[in-house]
Amino acid sequence: MRTILSKWMERKDAHYLLMDVAFTQEQEPESSQLSPLQVHLFDSDEPITRFQDGRKVLDLQTSNPIPASVQGFPANYLNRSLALSLGSVRHRGFQLAFSYSGKCVLILSIRLYYRKCPDIVAHLALFKGTGAGSGPLTGSCVRGAVEVSQPVSECNVNGVWVPLQGLCTCEPGHQVIGETCQACLIGYYKPASKNGGCRLCPPNSRTHGEGSERCDCLQGFSRLPTDPDDLGCTKPPSAPVNLIAHHHNDSVLILMWDPPHDWGGRQEVVYRAKCEKKAVSGSQWGSCRNDVVILPDSAGLTNTSVSITGLNPQCDYRLSVQAWNDISTLQGAPPLSTATVTIHRWKVPPMVITVTPGQNLSEPEIPAAPQHQSRLSIWLTTGVLFVSLLLMAVIPIAVCYLRRTKLRSDQEVEVLPVDPVFSYRRLQEMEAAPQQANMGEGVVQLLDGLSGRLLASLKEVLVERDKLILGKELGRGEFGSVYEGVYTSDEGVDIKVAVKTMRVGIHSQEDLNEFLREAEIMKNFDHENVVRLVGVTLQREQDSPLPVPLVILPYLKHGDLRRFLIATRYGDIPMFVPHQSLLRFMIDIAAGMDYLSSQGFLHRDLAARNCMLGDDLRVCVADFGLSKKIYSSNYYRQKVAIRVPIKWMAMESLSESVYTTKSDVWSFGVTMWEIVSRGRTPYPGVHNHELLDLLLSGHRLKPR
Repeated sequence: MRTILSKWMERKDAHYLLMDVAFTQEQEPESSQLSPLQVHLFDSDEPITRFQDGRKVLDLQTSNPIPASVQGFPANYLNRSLALSLGSVRHRGFQLAFSYSGKCVLILSIRLYYRKCPDIVAHLALFKGTGAGSGPLTGSCVRGAVEVSQPVSECNVNGVWVPLQGLCTCEPGHQVIGETCQACLIGYYKPASKNGGCRLCPPNSRTHGEGSERCDCLQGFSRLPTDPDDLGCTKPPSAPVNLIAHHHNDSVLILMWDPPHDWGGRQEVVYRAKCEKKAVSGSQWGSCRNDVVILPDSAGLTNTSVSITGLNPQCDYRLSVQAWNDISTLQGAPPLSTATVTIHRWKVPPMVITVTPGQNLSEPEIPAAPQHQSRLSIWLTTGVLFVSLLLMAVIPIAVCYLRRTKLRSDQEVEVLPVDPVFSYRRLQEMEAAPQQANMGEGVVQLLDGLSGRLLASLKEVLVERDKLILGKELGRGEFGSVYEGVYTSDEGVDIKVAVKTMRVGIHSQEDLNEFLREAEIMKNFDHENVVRLVGVTLQREQDSPLPVPLVILPYLKHGDLRRFLIATRYGDIPMFVPHQSLLRFMIDIAAGMDYLSSQGFLHRDLAARNCMLGDDLRVCVADFGLSKKIYSSNYYRQKVAIRVPIKWMAMESLSESVYTTKSDVWSFGVTMWEIVSRGRTPYPGVHNHELLDLLLSGHRLKPR
């Protein structure tokens, strides 16, 4: 037997050896059976110096041996065997040996090799490349992922990974993108208990960095432990409004109110009624105790009225109603959720005044009826004469005053909120008393210095203040409030209108003149998707040297688009609004804005809250409070610092106060996002002062 032994070779990453060989054998004349070419594999840590009979792995035979008569190189008789399995190796190295007992064998080439599995990431687990037949291997979770159970796989002898055992999952605050875990951006979160992608922070919450698993509530807002993750943070409600007291008789009083303007973002609100009395003028307020009964109860009220019995007409009473929700329990009883009225002793028709929460106000005292005296003194006679003369002067004024104030009875005065968060005033004093316009000074007298040409052109649009009566507040925005009103036309017809108060942008007489020049142009607007201007009037206010413009617009039943979308989303308006209708809203707004642009106007305050919805669900662009006519130039630069709608503004407007038709297009894009999200606030969780930096860094509103 003849043998040949190879040199010792280091195994390296090989675990399972394969061999390609080209050889031939010479035919043996004495026998028809060829002797096999035997292949031996020696797996060892150190080289061996001589052939050892053992570990035979292959017997090779050619199917076409070389006849003895063939001369020269027998290329046509070569036998090529590919991918012959030599088996596994585990030591540092190995040697190959051949043995042959036949007449002659020719080994032309030998190729030794092993297969390898490449690096792989499967199910968020990483496995490094390894040689085939390596056995079970443990992988590692990718960055941002955590191990649920140990990931294990194996590279088989064919160089293919077998299916993964074990599991990795993205850690909280991360979402699966391909085979990676990416951190949620600022303003987005992903809780540990939920699958899927990152979620937009719900209203009134924000994150403080990337990779957040929850959104923290903004200051003043809270979340109940039982609230789901996707519910926005909420707060206690504002105070009830229109709190009034109506005397049923000397000892029974009916206390009525309307729900608060702001429910704090929650669906539930209950009320608590409280009674305090003062027996002697100047003494401290004390509890009414058991002598006064509040029906049906003093706490847990869902109705908006109570009856109070057992009152003493010789005492002063302070009655308060507090709005309450579950967040009130969590945060405590905020004073700004309480409305208060004071009832003075009522030997004469009572007077209802308001008390600002958190302040101690001195109350006007009405003395009890005087004792009958046996005779009248000269001083009493003089006093009676003086009072009579005073009443003769005051009564005409009071009659005029009371005609403009709607009382629910002869013994009550309705109060409305000036600011539903801070305090209350009498209806007659609200917002510089809309009903108390300067009746002795007409609109023309308020326009001192205005050119005769402009006055003549404004004749169709300017109306006298006394032709307009303001009612309840419909809404409040960045630039003023909107009231329900009644406008009496020149023909004497009362028309229900919406009245917008202009409280920004009028800083000088020139600003007022410019506003009126633009109102002159607005009166000619004629498009089905642009709110028609009914008129403009002016009124004096104590805190302003200039008259404040009131813009009179048609009253549209469904109000502004944002409130409508929110109301339909929460079911307050029982109407289903399909996506086709949302698209129709966008088309209407686009048509209205295109018309304004064709007239040379920049809106500068386009938002869903400034688009009105009519009975036929046609949207009209409204609220021209910040609109500017650009005349010959193609842009407008704001020179005076005013409050602006930050989250609807383009970057150039935020950084340089420059406005163009392109910045109106940006606002239109944000408005479309509002519509698709059905009234949600853009960039939730982002403060106004952070927005410009985020936009400059490439941050944009997420697609809905």
